Order: sequence, then structure tokens, then C-alpha cells
Amino acid sequence: MGERRKSRVIALQMLFSADLGKLEYIDLKKDFLEELDEEPKVKAFAFELVKGTIENLKEIDDAIKNRIKNWDFDRLANVDKNILRFAAYELLFRDDIPVPVTINEAIEIAKSFSGPEAGKFINGILDNIKKDIKIKKEEYRNGA
Repeated sequence: MGERRKSRVIALQMLFSADLGKLEYIDLKKDFLEELDEEPKVKAFAFELVKGTIENLKEIDDAIKNRIKNWDFDRLANVDKNILRFAAYELLFRDDIPVPVTINEAIEIAKSFSGPEAGKFINGILDNIKKDIKIKKEEYRNGA
């Protein structure tokens, strides 16, 4: 498993724990990351993902909610919800990460940690977010 994938899996675990109320945001780095036996850059990228996701959670959750068809956001499995969250953070706020990489990583992580159909579901939501971002960038370039 590559370093970035490891970071994303760690970020998923941290967000999942925080979502269940097991860890407070301030404790994430101290209690969770410091005890991991991973390279510093793996832990650093994981924390960047978690920090960015939490700091932009309302916008990220709104982006996801607006793209879910015939489903209630609150009924999503916590694993799927948190994969979508960190991947949406990457799509919306991290121009340094190629969009196809973000989507593919999220799909592969979903296949490993969620149900058999999770990859397709994650792909559909993230693809819609990607399309909306592309449209907004084109509108901005055209002065709309």
C-alpha cells in the first residue's frame, strides 16, 4: 500500500472515531497519530486530511447531501460517509491532488472497508461533485 493510501486509511479511521464521539478533534493528533508506527509524512498527510475535513465539514457535508439521490445523508454508513468526506475535501480544497487519483483512492478504500456496492456509490457521488467543480471553474473563467 502506498504512503498516500495509508494516510487516507488512517484519516478514515480518525474521522470514523471522531464521528462516533470516541475522539475529540484536539485529541486526534495527540492520542491517535502519535501512537501509530508510521512514517512522519504518512501521519502528516493523514492529519492534513482530517484537519481540512473537520474545518470545512459543513461545506463538505452540504456538497455530499446535494448529490445524494433518494437517500438520507444521516442514514449513510459511517464508513461511507467519512470516505466521502475526506475525498470531497480533496476535490473541493486540494488542487494539488489530481481528481482521478482522489476518486480512485476513495473507491478502492470503500471496496476494502465497506460493502460490495460502496465503490459504485462513492464513485457516483464524487463524480457529481467533480462535474460541479468543473462547471464552476468554467463559469469563473468565462466571467459568469
